[in-house]
Amino acid sequence: QLWWTDGRPNDKLLIDLSVKKAGKYKIIGKFTKAPDYATIQCYLDGKKIGEPIDLFNAGGVTVSDDVLIGEDELTAGEHKLTIEIVGANPHAIKAYMVGIDYIKLKS
Repeated sequence: QLWWTDGRPNDKLLIDLSVKKAGKYKIIGKFTKAPDYATIQCYLDGKKIGEPIDLFNAGGVTVSDDVLIGEDELTAGEHKLTIEIVGANPHAIKAYMVGIDYIKLKS
């Protein structure tokens, strides 16, 4: 797991995505959810994809189901997924943490 701590709103994390074959892909993530986790927005190659993802869970630490981050036509080669902390749920403890179990591409 990638565990991002000490983040604040507007902080960004860059993740390299390697695409072997051009085509339309779903970008899927699995995240940790907890009382002190952030709300994030994702960008693919600098372009906003999907809606903000709220990682708050009042009942303690848990793992999300697969989350569809977005879909896009991707060329073969390297791409950048940017994860930006955009805030937190109004009920969250404002520690703005993010836990990423995986990011995968599905054609």
